[in-house]
Order: sequence, then C-alpha cells, then structure tokens
Amino acid sequence: MAVEILGSINVDIIAALANLPRPGETVLARSTEKLPGGKGANQAVAASRFGADTYMIGAVGKDGDGVWMRSILETDGVHLLPVDVASGTPTGMAYIALDAAGENQIIVAPGANMAITADAIGGAAPDARVFLAQLEVPIEAIAAFFNPDRVGHGLRLLNCAPAIPEARALFADTDILILNQTELAEYAELDTVNGVDDALAARQLITRDDQSIVVTLGAGGSCVVRRNSHCHAPAVKVVPVDTIGAGDCFVGALAALLDEGARLEDALPIANAAAAQATQVAGGVPSMPMRAMIDEMLAEKLREPT
Repeated sequence: MAVEILGSINVDIIAALANLPRPGETVLARSTEKLPGGKGANQAVAASRFGADTYMIGAVGKDGDGVWMRSILETDGVHLLPVDVASGTPTGMAYIALDAAGENQIIVAPGANMAITADAIGGAAPDARVFLAQLEVPIEAIAAFFNPDRVGHGLRLLNCAPAIPEARALFADTDILILNQTELAEYAELDTVNGVDDALAARQLITRDDQSIVVTLGAGGSCVVRRNSHCHAPAVKVVPVDTIGAGDCFVGALAALLDEGARLEDALPIANAAAAQATQVAGGVPSMPMRAMIDEMLAEKLREPT
C-alpha cells in the first residue's frame, strides 16, 4: 500500500507581524524565517510521518533552494519522482504574512511547479492505492495523474486549493473532494460558508452517487458530505500559534489513514487532531506531526474526565 502525491514544492518566506496589512498599508515584520513548504510537499511529509509509504511527483529549480527541498523530502522518507525543468526556472516560493493571532495571507510564485506537464506523468507508483493532488500545479497534469486507466481501482483525492474555476473539469474523475469553507463558497457561488449547515451546500458539487466531499471547518472540525447523508467530526480545541500547515496536515493525514483502509468517517477525527497539532508549530513542513504524537493526544483526550 502507498500514497502517491502530485503537488507543489515551495520555499516559504514567513514574516511575523502584529497585524496583517490592509490594502495600501506598509507594516514592519517582527521577524522573518525561511522554511520548507508548498501544499504538495506539506501533504507528502504529513502522509509519510503518519506512516504511509509516500511517493511524490514534483518539480524544483536547478538552484540551491531545489537542492534543499529535495533533501528535506528525502529526509522525511518521501520518495520524490522529480520532473526535469529548464535551467533558469526557479524553485517555487511562497511569501507568507502571519499575524499575532495565527492568521495568514499568502502569495505564491509557482516557478518550477508550473513545469509539470501531462507528459511528465508516468505510470502509478508501486502499490499505490491513494492518489492525492492539489491545485498549485497545472490542471492538465492532474487530469493525467487521475486518469482512470492509470489509477485503476485506486482512490483519488483532490484538495481543491487554491480555488480556481478550471478545477471543475477534474471533479468527475475524483472520488473525494477536500475543501475549506472559503473554497466551498467560491465553488458553490455563495457569499460565505460558516459551519456544518452551510457545508451541506457541497452537495451541488457532487457528480456521481459514490462521490464524497470533505469540508474542513477550522475550529469547527470537519464533515463529510454525501448525496443523502453527512457526518460531522468536532475539532480538537487548541490555541493556535500558526495555522499555515493545518489544512495540508489534515489532507496528508487523511490520505495516510485511507491508505490504511480506514473509513472516511473514522478518519476525520484523527485528521482533525493532526491538524490541531500542526497549529502548535510554525511553518508548513516543520509543523507536520508524527503519528505516535497524535495517537497519544487522542488517548489523553479519552482519559480526561467527562
């Protein structure tokens, strides 16, 4: 069994601020830090640390940042299947503003991530049964990655982030869509989504009866929405330090749990706990927790008096 991921690899430049800037405002950073990230890399490390044999298709530049990111992934046990890029194409960069409450604003310069083409997608990784992609790489590459002939009976997960209209073309070839409240509002053409009742609007995105949609609700936990049913899993309550990696941690942990054979409803509370723990550490890749830490967290919760 294995998880195969197609996704972005970025270097994160994080500026810690008292408050996020308003339009036209200049603010001074309290500190800056360079950390490994990118939605694909974050999710790959999360899946690997959760115990999944993890393969990743990704692209980095022929630069020092690319060498650094490859070493980070290899150290975490991710089998990187690199895509060749032209000389002069830089490794992807993300510029992140993080305020004192842990909220963030992110600007991504994709760089080498956009060099991943449909032709770069070969056969499936050995024993892969879960296939995961996000939307920081070209849509055409994801379509090739999810091709039914390529994945066979594997489970295809699409993290619909960032929200882009063209991604709708991928929905029919996806088994589980994963999106947060902001992304659901964008795809469902709603003003806002706030809580479980609003999350049921995800049903309008379902393309077939056997498809599921997972909506992450921040401090409200997460829920799985099907055509005729839904299930809500509350969040583990923590005081967040940094929310940058929480969503990616949830997705990567969920992929690893499904690869183990867990039911989606049973996997949600564990993925919620992993996401909560990720908010306790700064950055993307560095915040991904080990499985043993989450098992202990959940065991401790069970021991607490009711």
